[in-house]
Amino acid sequence: MTPFVQKIIKLSYYFSLSLMTGRSIGSPERWMSNDFSNQLGHLLYGPGEIGADNFYDLYTYVSIVTTFSVTTLIYYLTMKLIKNIRSR
Repeated sequence: MTPFVQKIIKLSYYFSLSLMTGRSIGSPERWMSNDFSNQLGHLLYGPGEIGADNFYDLYTYVSIVTTFSVTTLIYYLTMKLIKNIRSR
């Protein structure tokens, strides 16, 4: 396979893995504590500036960061595993 095709395959694998990870993790309203989200909101927006719109933005940011962090970890581990299996 050419390097271009390999990069396209790896990119499509990462994208599909991120979709599966994002769907399986679910909404951050379910798995993130309200106290923690309130403290994080105060840290990012200030004590008097946290409102409903800012909470929705905060949940979106946390969801994106968590999804791509977990996806990158899974991707790295699977690529290492594939490389290890191929080298045997």
